[in-house]
Amino acid sequence: MYETFIDLDELILRCRDKLSRKFIQEAVSCYRAGAFRSCIVATWNAVVFDFLHKLRELELFGDCEAAKLLEEFDNLRSSGKKFKELWQFESSIPEIALTKFELISTVEKSDIERLFEDRSRCAHPSMTSLEEPFEATAELARYHLRSAVTHLLERPPVQGRAARERIFQDIKSEYFPVDPESAIKHFQKSPLARARFVLVKDIVIGLTKNLLLEERLEDERLRQFSALNAISSMYPQDTRKILNDQLSDIIINRVTDENWDKTIVYLGSISAWDSLSEPCRLKAESYIDKIEIYETHQKSSKRLSQNAIFIMTKASHIDFLREVIVKKFQISLDDILSLKESCRDDLFKDKIIIPVLRNLAPQATLDHLLLMISEPVLRSDETIKFYVDQKIKDSYLGELRSTICKYQDKWLLELIESELEVKIPTADLTTLLLSKSTYKSIDEPKASLVELFNDFIAKQVKEEIETISLRDIFILMIFHEDDFFIDLVESDLEEKISTANLEELLKAKSLYKSTGELKSDIDILKLLDDSITQQVKTASLDDLLDQRKYWDDIDDEIIKSVLRINVSAVIDRFSNSKDYNYAGINSTLLVKIAEYLSPVQWENILESFFQNNQLYCSRSCYRGFEALFNKSLELSNSVQPYWITFRDKLNKFNTEHSNSLKRLIDSHG
Repeated sequence: MYETFIDLDELILRCRDKLSRKFIQEAVSCYRAGAFRSCIVATWNAVVFDFLHKLRELELFGDCEAAKLLEEFDNLRSSGKKFKELWQFESSIPEIALTKFELISTVEKSDIERLFEDRSRCAHPSMTSLEEPFEATAELARYHLRSAVTHLLERPPVQGRAARERIFQDIKSEYFPVDPESAIKHFQKSPLARARFVLVKDIVIGLTKNLLLEERLEDERLRQFSALNAISSMYPQDTRKILNDQLSDIIINRVTDENWDKTIVYLGSISAWDSLSEPCRLKAESYIDKIEIYETHQKSSKRLSQNAIFIMTKASHIDFLREVIVKKFQISLDDILSLKESCRDDLFKDKIIIPVLRNLAPQATLDHLLLMISEPVLRSDETIKFYVDQKIKDSYLGELRSTICKYQDKWLLELIESELEVKIPTADLTTLLLSKSTYKSIDEPKASLVELFNDFIAKQVKEEIETISLRDIFILMIFHEDDFFIDLVESDLEEKISTANLEELLKAKSLYKSTGELKSDIDILKLLDDSITQQVKTASLDDLLDQRKYWDDIDDEIIKSVLRINVSAVIDRFSNSKDYNYAGINSTLLVKIAEYLSPVQWENILESFFQNNQLYCSRSCYRGFEALFNKSLELSNSVQPYWITFRDKLNKFNTEHSNSLKRLIDSHG
């Protein structure tokens, strides 16, 4: 510490022990009254009582030497007559404080001894010439006051080796704070509260060597960095002098290549140094230049190395390394943006990430640029704003709609709104509906833009309504739920439905039923059903069978009416089934026409089963025949002779499905 002048009242407040503080207060009063000899005597008394108080504190910590000295003093004092021994005890205080307890340094010992000598001159006139009595000056009295307080009275009882051991033991504890502010509060109640330079130096150099040279768990390293930063805040000039004098030598002479990552982390975590030697700087720059930013992952893919990024982040706090880091960061724009989002180090972001993003702006997509301007410092960057504006002008309406969805940003929306007037007239109907829906969902959409959307939606409907399929109209109505559009197409919907073919009608109804009813002034479902009924009645069997997957949307009686007049054709389709799948489908058709079959037709169907391997080898056909058998029972209440003949012929098959059909017939025999 480099203090030039200390106020007398501050000297009083610095005293730790109450009794010592009382004597110092008395000494200050004497000084102010001009009684300088009395001031020096009172100052020595404060030193004696402070020393005894420190011995008692050390005794509580288990110091046997302190206990022994206290016992010796108590014995001398209790005798009442050993004045010479008590004087010798007092006179030995500076020596004991230095050699046995390291409470003071050698230089400080000389100052305390001088105080004792001057106290003796002031308190014992016989020790000086009677003709020329000792005259204490104001300067001398103030000097002793200051020396007594700064060398001894303001300090805790532990300073030397014991202090070092205690401090390092505290830092090793897992409960030591990992943030410097809390560490400062901790040290203010420790031997570091008003430490001598030599103690500060021992702790700073000890922690520095440990952090640079030793392998430690991350938790312990965090505590060590916290302690070192706390000490540099408490003793900034001392710490800076210590590190500037010795840090370069430690790095060059002691740190191996394998530990240079620790060196970068150290230099980036500790700010209490101003200069490094040129060899240190060159080696640091070379290390950063050669570090691998990416690491190989599974299947040869690459990803950012978290360890490398951590080292780079710390290195960004070192002024002379920043230019090297920016040059090193030749990584993809996606990676740098991802790094920006995850970065919690403001300096690394401002000094490294932001400059790199500025350099990459010309090759960025609109999404990339918008992620960039989410950073406040880049929002006002004119270069990036220029590229954002250009990308918006080059975007299609659909792309702008997507941008509005992703980024709820007023500044961006104003840019997009100015461009919508240009994009809306050239967009197709689907894009207009989607974009209008998105735009209306924002806060306070402009009425003029909504009206512009409606004008061009109406224009597109007028031009395209004849070419849009019925199903596509339903898709537009259902998925956009745009009242303006629905009102536009309702007038054309009846005609669309009445002129659509069966397939279009069935697809439209299936879609309509699966998504829920529309808010419409007309009964769309009834219109569809009526038109489907008319189409089915006039449809050929092939046309009807082509739409079989939609039969659930057709009244079953209407289907049966078509099948009834095509019984022979249905039987022929079954008998000539060309694969297993059609065999199953055709067998279910037989169930629907079962009530219209004559005995001869029953016999022909059952006989044809054994004549076509696509039938008797089809699992789905067996399931169809089980349904067909159950249907025949409903119709006749008994097993007909042709089923008995069929059952006998089934004996030549022995499969899971044939056996199941056998058991079904037998259960009713």
